[in-house]
Amino acid sequence: MKFTKALAAAAAVGVVVSLALAGCSSSSTTSSESCSGGTASGSVSDSIKATGDFGKAPTVKFDKGLSTKTTQKSTLIQGKGALVEKGDPVIFQVSLYDGKTGAKATATDYTSSGTYLVAGPATSLGALSEGLTCSHVGDRIAIAGSAKDSTDGQGISTYKIGATDSVVFVADILKAFPSRATGTAEKPVAGQSTVKLAKDGAPTITVPTTPAPTTLQSTTLIKGKGAAIKAGDSLMMQYTGVTYADGKVFDSSWTKGQPFVGSLTKGQLIDGWVDGLAGKTVGSQVLLTIPPAEGYGDQAQTGIPAGSTLVFVIDVLGKVG
Repeated sequence: MKFTKALAAAAAVGVVVSLALAGCSSSSTTSSESCSGGTASGSVSDSIKATGDFGKAPTVKFDKGLSTKTTQKSTLIQGKGALVEKGDPVIFQVSLYDGKTGAKATATDYTSSGTYLVAGPATSLGALSEGLTCSHVGDRIAIAGSAKDSTDGQGISTYKIGATDSVVFVADILKAFPSRATGTAEKPVAGQSTVKLAKDGAPTITVPTTPAPTTLQSTTLIKGKGAAIKAGDSLMMQYTGVTYADGKVFDSSWTKGQPFVGSLTKGQLIDGWVDGLAGKTVGSQVLLTIPPAEGYGDQAQTGIPAGSTLVFVIDVLGKVG
């Protein structure tokens, strides 16, 4: 599908990019004591201080030569928002420092609405993504990340962070989304593709053996309780896409471990997404069967032959604009 030009993945080591995001839905507030995972505090993270308003670029102070073998996290500002659980996409502002030299390496710009990562273990920027887990929306957290957890022991040459250097992150957690569709299961429509969900919510799609439909089919599998979706909305989504002809997966955010943000605008997304999602509600899971005219037409794409009918299962996690 067509991705918005404004998007960039924040999961790669050293890539902390500013995204034009605003607004979302999140889970209800829950005590961090009941949360599984997260990062414990310690004397090293407690030594990191940051002043300034939440959501604005902070003034960060810590002693040069900061080093830790075990990643630690301290909460500098206690938020009152939703608990962030493993697997939740989180929008935040962040400043990153080399613990050894004390130098500021990079930061989001604090003028747009931040960047995002999925909370929980990760091979890249793991200290940051794991540190988001069991925090709350509204928290400002200070993370003293070990070299292994922060850069996988590779350093970040662009920012002159050495392979053995610990990394300091100061992050303001702005918003959080559920990791999957939430709502009430709807009765499947006979003759359409069937969907089986894994424990984490990832779908497996089985296409029927009947001829492909010639018009767009949009079916709600799980009906969310959020706001209605309209054209022009920017949405945080999970998706899996298969070709109707053989049921083969050609793309999936679930296997990438990173949700997708897209604007429900023709020219930004394929027409089948725009027409098929408009009018649905946030929190829903939607099955789309898209004929070539509302997909890629006679233009082949990676893993998609020309003239293909496409089947998507999309979890609409929230509005981001």
